Amino acid sequence: MRTVPNKPAAILSFWFLLGLILIGCGDFWGRKTKLDFIEVPQYDNTLVSYVPILPYWEGFVAPVDICVGYDRLVYVADSGAGAIVCLDVAGRELGRFALPGVHAVAQDRRLDLLAAAFVDTVIGGIAYRLDAIYRIRLAQPEGYGLRYARIVQKRIHPFYFQATFSTSDTLVRFKRIAVLGDNSYYVTRNGPDNAPTKFGGPDEAVIKFDAADQWVEAVVVESSLGTQPDFFKGPWGLVTAARPPQSPFVSTSPDFWVGQVGPGVPLRVQRIVVREGEQGRFYAVDDRWVVGDTSKADGFLAVPGRFRRVEGLTLTGGAQPYLVVADAELDSVYIFNLQGLEGVQPPPAAGSTKLVRVSFGGSGSGPMSMRRPTAVAHADRILYVCDAGNRRIMRLRLTTDF
Repeated sequence: MRTVPNKPAAILSFWFLLGLILIGCGDFWGRKTKLDFIEVPQYDNTLVSYVPILPYWEGFVAPVDICVGYDRLVYVADSGAGAIVCLDVAGRELGRFALPGVHAVAQDRRLDLLAAAFVDTVIGGIAYRLDAIYRIRLAQPEGYGLRYARIVQKRIHPFYFQATFSTSDTLVRFKRIAVLGDNSYYVTRNGPDNAPTKFGGPDEAVIKFDAADQWVEAVVVESSLGTQPDFFKGPWGLVTAARPPQSPFVSTSPDFWVGQVGPGVPLRVQRIVVREGEQGRFYAVDDRWVVGDTSKADGFLAVPGRFRRVEGLTLTGGAQPYLVVADAELDSVYIFNLQGLEGVQPPPAAGSTKLVRVSFGGSGSGPMSMRRPTAVAHADRILYVCDAGNRRIMRLRLTTDF
């Protein structure tokens, strides 16, 4: 038997529900309900920061340089141990390669290591210790890695560009190596003889080698002051836009960023760009930095006197890379976008486009402190810092990257 709906009751229910909708957040009699018991989410910039990935890697004597290679392995130049140390991303040591006094390391896209270290030689019956750039081949018929590695090329200063030698050449040091997408590379070089007209360029220079380790040139910079063969003052930190992982899309840009530690340098981090002119290609200072706009950031790269001793530079990965600066005297690491604004983009929910400052450091041995950070590297959203004074490798990650 079919049940017939009670029409008066249905009509009453309809008007009752409509009344509730009209009342909204009020009580049964229409009085407004207080909503102050609901917590409104508040965005806190302190939630965007670098945090340590513990434990840090220890057991080093004097780790002064680091790179994450195109083979996705980590290479540390431990000058105190006189060796290049290879680790996987979990921190397991995979091998060591003895190289006395090694103080710089990089890897090119052929998976060869390039390292700066000492070489002992005899000239005119007198023993000298000179600096050299070594090419170390990891791929051998027996296998791949440091346990099979062999030195296949050695470029000794100053014989890569001239046959003559002076005792001042014993004081020249290569500081950092940065590879380009075509396997050519730049090297920062320091030394005492800085005559602008010196053949091969002043000792304090950024020099370039081709993919076959042949010396190409000492970089001469065009700036607002004109042509400057002696533009660089204590060049040290160095990075190019070519960086792991290995892919067909590795940047082919010849531009580079350099950090300087010499006296009297107001802007210790500079981007040097290659431009085309009537006379062909030339190097110039990129001065297109944003400075002073506090609506965009609270700190700026191109502020005179901002840094003291920039020994380490790297670029982060991703579609929006950041420049990472390690100041060995200030015991701190700073992060900037490529317009020179300090900080990283806030999360989409922040309701703001102003960059969030995530620089960190301070002298000490705590989780976020350091003593003489000499080099930095970045891969797979992890930032690596050579904390030379504490004999460790720090690993950190942005909270927004988890």
